[in-house]
Amino acid sequence: MKIAVIGAGSSYTPELISGLLDVSEQIDLREVWMHDIDERKLQIMYGFCQRLVKNRFKLFETKDFVEAVRESSYVVFQFRPGGLKARKLDEEIPLKYGLIGQETTGVGGFAAALRAFPIMERYVDSVDKHSEAIVINFTNPSGHVTEFVLNYLGFERFIGLCNVPINFLNHLASLLSCEMEEIFVKYYGLNHLSFVERIWMNNEDVTEKVFQMLSKFESPELPSWLILSAKLLMNPYLRYYVSTQQMFKKIYEEGTRAEKVIEIEERLFRKYETENEIPAELSQRGGSLYSTAAARLIRDLTLSNNSVHIVNTRNMGAIANLPDDYVLEVPCLTKANRVLPITEGSADPFAVGLIHTVKMYERLTIEAYLKKSKATAIKALLLHPLGPRSHNVRELLEEICQANREYFELL
Repeated sequence: MKIAVIGAGSSYTPELISGLLDVSEQIDLREVWMHDIDERKLQIMYGFCQRLVKNRFKLFETKDFVEAVRESSYVVFQFRPGGLKARKLDEEIPLKYGLIGQETTGVGGFAAALRAFPIMERYVDSVDKHSEAIVINFTNPSGHVTEFVLNYLGFERFIGLCNVPINFLNHLASLLSCEMEEIFVKYYGLNHLSFVERIWMNNEDVTEKVFQMLSKFESPELPSWLILSAKLLMNPYLRYYVSTQQMFKKIYEEGTRAEKVIEIEERLFRKYETENEIPAELSQRGGSLYSTAAARLIRDLTLSNNSVHIVNTRNMGAIANLPDDYVLEVPCLTKANRVLPITEGSADPFAVGLIHTVKMYERLTIEAYLKKSKATAIKALLLHPLGPRSHNVRELLEEICQANREYFELL
């Protein structure tokens, strides 16, 4: 088997390679091809990962995208359009307008999505022409990108993945003193806008038990009284929606996450140049259990073993009171090299309201890109719960367009 990693200059790559090492024998992994447009980072990552792999499978690096993906079984997208420099702008520009600057939600996610779309068009077309690979996508905003690829580009072999669901399960397993595989959750929503409504452990409904246990843990941004009132466990990113003023103040006073990540990355790459083991500092970068989610999904798709994974794909009846064509983050079975959504019944009205609103924002943003329309982009920004209002939306959009003029154009 051949796997291609696009964006292999990422500081996360060693963790992904480590995950692939864990499943390499089960999937008969022969080759991993590493591609990135940043030649320096690619060279450092390739050298470090060679020391990590120790010839258990062949490792190649290339600046040629087609060479990387040709005849691959899986292609992992983990590239960041514009790099950390663009992320920093995504987080800083909204703050000037009194808005939260965040990598994947609101105004920051809007800019990141518009940068990603043209690259996705080229990359997906090339994957389709040169392989029959399944694309596993981590490129942010992952759910928004998956909506674009599945419903607007019509490329079906595309699965959006995030590390939040597996961390949800890992936290629940720790809380209940069991293995992740013993837990099933009624989980639904969008990427970074998801909810857990019910929890089963070995076929026993332990929802109330979990809520009572969580009531002892206090979070100022997602307080226990809110969780108990809503009867929903909430994705950590929902703190931006339900504690907006508090989160804005925190970001404004403490500085953006991008600034911290840039410093962490510099330290990591210095260590990657000389060390043989994954540095402990990688945990500060975020992305916990990212490699576990990716490697296990690839393994279980290959083995077609009916394992359950929470991924981003079309609803297809999983959630009864949401449209079938919505790309949602839901539990799926791995079968016949596909992910098949599991029927879960209806979603809570609170969740449905937010999902509808943000999904319409996603689709308006995609239409703005396809039509190159500032008018449609303004509608998208005004619709988002974390977006601007009419008094400054045009000025904000103009600044975003100017900062990203090498990636997209709106007229």
